[in-house]
Amino acid sequence: MNVRNRIVAALVCAAGLFSAAFAQNVINVPGEASTIAQAMISARMGDTVKVAPGVYRERVIMAPGVALVSSTTFGAKIDGGGKGTVITMARNSSIIGFEVRNGTVGIFTSDLGNTISNNRIVNNWMTGIITVRHLPKIEDNVIAFNRASGIQGWDVRSTAASINHNSIAYNGNHGIALGGLSEIIIENNIIAFNERFGLKVLQDLDKIQVSSNNFWRNLFQPGKPLPENNFAFDPAFIAPRSNLDFKPDPGQCCKEKGSDGDNIGARLTY
Repeated sequence: MNVRNRIVAALVCAAGLFSAAFAQNVINVPGEASTIAQAMISARMGDTVKVAPGVYRERVIMAPGVALVSSTTFGAKIDGGGKGTVITMARNSSIIGFEVRNGTVGIFTSDLGNTISNNRIVNNWMTGIITVRHLPKIEDNVIAFNRASGIQGWDVRSTAASINHNSIAYNGNHGIALGGLSEIIIENNIIAFNERFGLKVLQDLDKIQVSSNNFWRNLFQPGKPLPENNFAFDPAFIAPRSNLDFKPDPGQCCKEKGSDGDNIGARLTY
């Protein structure tokens, strides 16, 4: 074999090894693993941990690059047992379709490339989502009935991710609270019935893009009026307290559409 052919063969072999190393693997819970935490121990970058319906009483530290997916929307419920952080995310990880409940904090994230979508994050003793430094994609979630704020961020920056199309309601403190030098996009959310401010910021709003959100029956933050292009109308949730149903009643809602033409708030089917 000449030198050129040996180089080509070596490159092909290396490419095969690289592909094998990053091939996607699905780990079923229960099945290949009895708990979510056990699945995360064996999961590698690119893997999916797929969770069947049921209540999982555990606190989960995610592995980098792993997707944590409920097989049915809200069918898998991760219960933190009343203390600690229920889900701690790692770089380039995602959590999709769960009910995350009964922790001190529902989800904590501080790394690049994370996604939190299509979840119900409810009844945590403090905050629903805490995000530090790097904003994850937070989209199509119900974040409600947490005793502190729905989302708490500190020094959060993003060039691609945003807080988009969530229903953030009935939290015991603020809907969204931002500290430090945060620079993010907040759009197409319903932020309603929170006991304090819908949006609490420590700095001026000029570096935070806030548009096409529906702010309803939260306290007003003195000295920091919301920018134009936001709304204030009753979101007409169907049964938020009795059934955690935050879909809008089509007979009463909705007066306005989001920036993308969809209904404002979480776009969930369940």
